[in-house]
Amino acid sequence: MKKKIRCYFIDFWPGFDYKYHLNFLLSEYDIIIDKENPDYLFYSCFGYEHLRYNRCIKIFYCGENLIPDLNLCDYAVSLSEIQCGDRTFTNRLFGCQNNYSPDLNMEELLNRKFCNFVYSNNRNADPFREKIFNALSKYKRVDAGGTFLNNMGEKVKDKYLFLKEYKFTLAIENSTQPGYVTEKIFDPFKAQSLPIYWGSPSISSNIRSNSFVNLMDFSTIEEMVEEIIRLDNDDAAYLKKITTPFWPYGNSFMDYYNGEREKQLVFFRNIFDQSLCEAYRRTEYGYVQNMIKELIIEKKIWSYLKKFAKKIIRK
Repeated sequence: MKKKIRCYFIDFWPGFDYKYHLNFLLSEYDIIIDKENPDYLFYSCFGYEHLRYNRCIKIFYCGENLIPDLNLCDYAVSLSEIQCGDRTFTNRLFGCQNNYSPDLNMEELLNRKFCNFVYSNNRNADPFREKIFNALSKYKRVDAGGTFLNNMGEKVKDKYLFLKEYKFTLAIENSTQPGYVTEKIFDPFKAQSLPIYWGSPSISSNIRSNSFVNLMDFSTIEEMVEEIIRLDNDDAAYLKKITTPFWPYGNSFMDYYNGEREKQLVFFRNIFDQSLCEAYRRTEYGYVQNMIKELIIEKKIWSYLKKFAKKIIRK
């Protein structure tokens, strides 16, 4: 019989569904949604409503380039490689789906368009993304199929099918931070398009280094472009990279995927299989309480200013 756990999910991105993102929990736990009195509060970085909850175990769950604030949560599942006993877990599968099934042969891999670049916006992103796009475009046209720097007339409708038409994909994260690895690299792997990656300095610890172009290995943009040109003109070198399994362990992608899921399940078992009082990790005393009060006040002020600004705009 499954153990019942009373949970609530708050401050998540639009479209978040725990039945999808945390589906591996459903095999062992019966999740009961309780907004008013949850025993476990899952929260992300898209709001401050989690500050209203105190009498529960707080679990920070995030796929952005943020380091968890362990003053505010008991546990954290994130992309950060920060470690703190049993309180933190680095999610190696964020943005990685379990439907990897390569079907292109050698000839099809080679006889494709050059390179693509798909980004909806560049808000808060490192300027490097635009710089490498412009630099590589001097060699050959790079098809930009998103809304940012679009040069195709319209936004692509199916990203997977679009990426599959290209030998290379510019896979540039929003920023560089150890562990910050997202769908930017997993999407081209899925489509059998060789990722040209920039982002996490520790990327080779969870992705095989010879399965993609790691721009972090080069000192200048000129050197980066030279390496891409080399691979574009050397079929044997390109095929060696594009056919190298990207997962770091296991005989197949599913071995790796299931292994990482099991690691995450073990992390959550440690939380849920303890008594509630034993599972608490954050402190309720000391200066942290002052910090939380200040955050709540800042949230209220910011909320008031936004409402006031909207009224002014309407007038």
